[in-house]
Amino acid sequence: MDKQTQLEKFGTVLKQRRIALNLSLRDVEKLSNVSAALITKLENGKMANFPKPITIKQLSNALKFNDELFVLADILFEQKQEKKLENSFEEDLRELLATKTTLNSENITQVLYFISGLEKLQKIESL
Repeated sequence: MDKQTQLEKFGTVLKQRRIALNLSLRDVEKLSNVSAALITKLENGKMANFPKPITIKQLSNALKFNDELFVLADILFEQKQEKKLENSFEEDLRELLATKTTLNSENITQVLYFISGLEKLQKIESL
């Protein structure tokens, strides 16, 4: 199965679930903190790649999936062993919190804000 077909199948699942839950694009946007434009691109298979894990997690929460979207993405998307560019600590932590916890995007932002505040306090105390 080629990449475009994989993306289209993923998008079809998203759209069918949204419609089954009687949610508009704007409803999903509000629930997931993922833009309606991006959701539309995903649903129509117009993305170049699968979304980031944090985006899948946000959509999973909004569309009341458990881990099905992650499983679907893993099944459809054939991971290539590409050299991964190093993420910043904040990006890695955000992705970890999004994929391994039940926190929503607002809670994740609050956790990151809290941690950055702790780091600043440590710098001040060390002076």
